[in-house]
Amino acid sequence: MMKEDHLIDFKIVAQQMRGQLTHIAMWRKIVRLLIYSVYPLALLWLAFTIFGRNIVDAGNYETSQITATYVVIFFVAFVVLNTLFSLCLNVLKQKEEKVMGQIINQLFPDANYSPTKEVKVSDIRASRLFGTPNRSEGTLQVASYGALSFPTQHQALTIADIGVTATNEQNTKPWRSFRLLYRAIFSPMWGAQVESTMFSFRGMFGYCRLPRTCRGFVMLLPDHLEDKLGYFALTIQKLRERHKAKFVYLEDPEFERLFTVYADDEVEARMILTPAMMKKLTALRCSFTHDLMLSFSGDTFYYASNMPKGFLRLSGKTSVNEDLLLEIYQEIGFCLSVEEMMGKHVDKQEI
Repeated sequence: MMKEDHLIDFKIVAQQMRGQLTHIAMWRKIVRLLIYSVYPLALLWLAFTIFGRNIVDAGNYETSQITATYVVIFFVAFVVLNTLFSLCLNVLKQKEEKVMGQIINQLFPDANYSPTKEVKVSDIRASRLFGTPNRSEGTLQVASYGALSFPTQHQALTIADIGVTATNEQNTKPWRSFRLLYRAIFSPMWGAQVESTMFSFRGMFGYCRLPRTCRGFVMLLPDHLEDKLGYFALTIQKLRERHKAKFVYLEDPEFERLFTVYADDEVEARMILTPAMMKKLTALRCSFTHDLMLSFSGDTFYYASNMPKGFLRLSGKTSVNEDLLLEIYQEIGFCLSVEEMMGKHVDKQEI
């Protein structure tokens, strides 16, 4: 299912696809140029609609006519540039999806890749990594940017590139409108990827089945991530208040350095996170370059990693060479190692 690194010559694969990758790089430059044109025009238009009455002398007919002419020209230019931007962004997206499919087929022939497959919101809620399962305690807006599935000896492993916006009480604060304005207008102008700027979380989300059903849930989070992704603090607070979640202290210093554990049943958490399991999860985290969020819920093991540049997308990747292919290979290979660990080492006695 997963080729050995030494059996893949990433340099040769990159050379075979260099023409397509170079073409994508060109389209990126076009899209970036249009961003720098469209968004300033949008800001100027917004400013004019707010302050235009104070600038234009409505009593002077000649001035009003000249102003109206400029407004029409400005509006037409904005519409044309915005239309070009949308078309070019769509072309870039299609080309990236096609090339990503070819790359995955080269690196993982057994993988089923779909750039349009959507992850169910119910699966994301069930993980508890992005909010509590109850709809009444906040809504989740989810965008999918492709998914992979692998046939395994258990059930199919699913990996996806998603964007999540968690709506909760924090979003009712006065500064919410300013944050949304920043995400919608300013951030895309210098963001690594236009798609990622609107989300609380953007990155990898995956899940695989466990040999047996766990009682309750167990969450493993990097303790510093609450500062980076603010909705986590509220999520954990609600889990504590509504679902009796509590912090679980475990006697493994290395594991505790990497993860903070919350569970609604401390006994069940200790049954799941045995010394052997903690060593495996520690090794798993150390083999990956991004922060990991993990959860055991029901009969499913969930994991997610914040990747602002995207997971199954070429957008935002700085290089278009063998380093890029190796990065993609390692990220997907990591997901396969998660399933392999859970399927091979997590037996019924261990959890």
